[in-house]
Amino acid sequence: DLGCGPAGIPIELCSQDSNIEILAIDEEPEMLDLAKRDIDASGYLDRIMLSQGDATDLDWLDQDTADTVISNSLMHHLDSPQSGLETAVRLVKPGGRIFIRDLARPDSSHTVELLVRQHCGDETDRAQQLFRQSLHAALTLEEIQKMCGGLGIQPQHVQMSSDRHWTIDWTKPIDNATV
Repeated sequence: DLGCGPAGIPIELCSQDSNIEILAIDEEPEMLDLAKRDIDASGYLDRIMLSQGDATDLDWLDQDTADTVISNSLMHHLDSPQSGLETAVRLVKPGGRIFIRDLARPDSSHTVELLVRQHCGDETDRAQQLFRQSLHAALTLEEIQKMCGGLGIQPQHVQMSSDRHWTIDWTKPIDNATV
């Protein structure tokens, strides 16, 4: 899990599948501290390993290491989302899956404001501003499809999955054939 934050997704995955083991990576020590606390409380310290690292620079991990690479709402935080995608493709084994979800940048400031009101209108002004900034920082569907295309991920594997998210759901080919 690239950009695991407080590890809510790894914890949920472990609760759903007793055979799963996860390497949860985040660049922020504070997030890893929160993650460790929550993983310990959930009883999954033996199945979720934490590591500090930048998702755009994980050269210490071997190529084709992961059965699955996931990430949720990380790409819009990266200085180089392209490098984050390259990392995911490098890490996943042939036949393995990449599942990345992030915010999609709306086509207008008006749409940004509609989404802010709809999805966090009851939140604090600060929370609304953070969401607004995240929407402005996000990639459009077309931008992420173009980045993915350069890595061999066809556009049909990068789709809008809500009114404010795109999702990459792709299986790395076992050979040179496209999947």
